[in-house]
Amino acid sequence: MNENFFLWDAFKSKELITELSLCTVLLEDKEFPWLLLIPRRPNIRQMNQLGPEDRHMLMDEITAASNLMEQLFPTDMLNVAAIGNKTPQLHVHVICRHKNDSLWPEVIWGREIKKLSPEELLDRAKFIREAWNN
Repeated sequence: MNENFFLWDAFKSKELITELSLCTVLLEDKEFPWLLLIPRRPNIRQMNQLGPEDRHMLMDEITAASNLMEQLFPTDMLNVAAIGNKTPQLHVHVICRHKNDSLWPEVIWGREIKKLSPEELLDRAKFIREAWNN
């Protein structure tokens, strides 16, 4: 992971899953299976600021991440969002939701969400990494 790119503390504690053509993929440490895709383009806050080729590549990478997450963690709803109010570097959330999760049907934003233990985080990261590489 290019440390010079990740100036935002919000990304530094996340677990690296893989590097794609455009995005670095990180695992969020929350109870829900949750990936972050961060395009490696400095000073980009919103999708419309990407050039056409990068926008298409971002959509392809979001689709790949979404398909993998649905395969690994069957969901009732897959939430995909780019919200950068607190962390302005463009990043896209891919979150698996289930009707029996702790917040269903509410949105997750601004809620207290249980964190995974360090061991659970490493196990989930290994599981996703292995699937991504196969």
